[in-house]
Amino acid sequence: MKPKYLLPHLFKKIGWVITVPFLLYGIYSYILEDLFNLPYDADSLEGKFPLLGTIVLIGLLLGLLLVSFSKEKTEDEYISRLRMESLQLAVIINYILLILAALSFFGLDFLSVMVYNMFTILLIFIIRFNFLLYRNKNAYEKQH
Repeated sequence: MKPKYLLPHLFKKIGWVITVPFLLYGIYSYILEDLFNLPYDADSLEGKFPLLGTIVLIGLLLGLLLVSFSKEKTEDEYISRLRMESLQLAVIINYILLILAALSFFGLDFLSVMVYNMFTILLIFIIRFNFLLYRNKNAYEKQH
């Protein structure tokens, strides 16, 4: 079965080039608690979300989407199956985490969790899919 909605393999490399700096800056800012500080006394969040945070958010999402939905060098049915299984597991884990967050956080704390929750499904998918590709590539090379 030929995948319909995958980008050419080149976009995976472009996605990594975009993702890595935004991810590193996002982690750095999170450690400093600087990037996504929401105003707890604000009546309206409109116009109060930092511009830099928005740029990092868009850059990271764009990079992760390019990495997630780009073809591998050799795209066959086995890779398609791994891709589908990884995506299914990522969705399940993401919604379990979301349910736990809904039970644990309230108000603007939950809104902060939702900002980070946007990334979890793509990150879980990328990590699991690439781990399975790496593990199976090593197993194949050991057999031959």
